[in-house]
Amino acid sequence: MTHQMVVGTSEPQDFQLLDDGVALVGTGFDVAIVFRRPPGGTPTVEWLNQAVGTVRVSGVDEMTVGSHYFRFHLTDSGGGDGYVPNLDPANLWMVSPV
Repeated sequence: MTHQMVVGTSEPQDFQLLDDGVALVGTGFDVAIVFRRPPGGTPTVEWLNQAVGTVRVSGVDEMTVGSHYFRFHLTDSGGGDGYVPNLDPANLWMVSPV
């Protein structure tokens, strides 16, 4: 999925995590954001509502202009992990100047 963002006007960003098009139940999982290349700044992610799989990414105003590929990394207390999206293509964040 492609997300457009204009630097300085788009803080924070909210996302719905999906599993085969259905809202992911995130209860019992920790969430992190993983970029293929450092995006500039330090974006962080936290759950808005685990039961319905919504997250909020903050710190996006410091990202460099350009294309940034990312996934959400989910881990559970038993050491299991997975990614959203779990198949290619990764999410694409297209950051443009004001």
